[in-house]
Amino acid sequence: MERNKVSQQNENLLHEELAENTAKLPELNVIGPNTEIVYRERYVKGVEYNRDVVEGATAEVVGMTKEEAEEYFKNKGYLVIDFSNERVLLVKDIKDKWPSGCFVVKEKDGFVAIFEVDENGELKLVKVTELKVTDLPDTDREEVIKGKVYESLEDANELIEEYTS
Repeated sequence: MERNKVSQQNENLLHEELAENTAKLPELNVIGPNTEIVYRERYVKGVEYNRDVVEGATAEVVGMTKEEAEEYFKNKGYLVIDFSNERVLLVKDIKDKWPSGCFVVKEKDGFVAIFEVDENGELKLVKVTELKVTDLPDTDREEVIKGKVYESLEDANELIEEYTS
């Protein structure tokens, strides 16, 4: 038990030393213990929509260079878009489903409608409005035909209110 305590103390000291050295050398381009890792899921079905999850660096990635991180995260389906010792931005394109838990304003039988996205990324109709897609300005019409994603039903309803005002 005493051995585990000493081992844990040594590990803590190493972690603190690495954090101090990373802070002293901001030009050092490796992932440090305080590096923020941003996992971005880029949904490209419909109008592009990004969902970010931000986490701290795990012990597994601390000390990795950009090249090492690119290989590591490639195996998890992500591309490294931006890399510094402060923040790593990773992106994964999701082409075949909608972001679960969101709402989509999309065309249904020529009218503007709101759909809820289920846990499988599939659309479930919430309501169809009386607003015709053909009555929308060109840019808005194109977005509604593709499908525009919102975090909440309230946000989706606000868009429809803007269309009707």
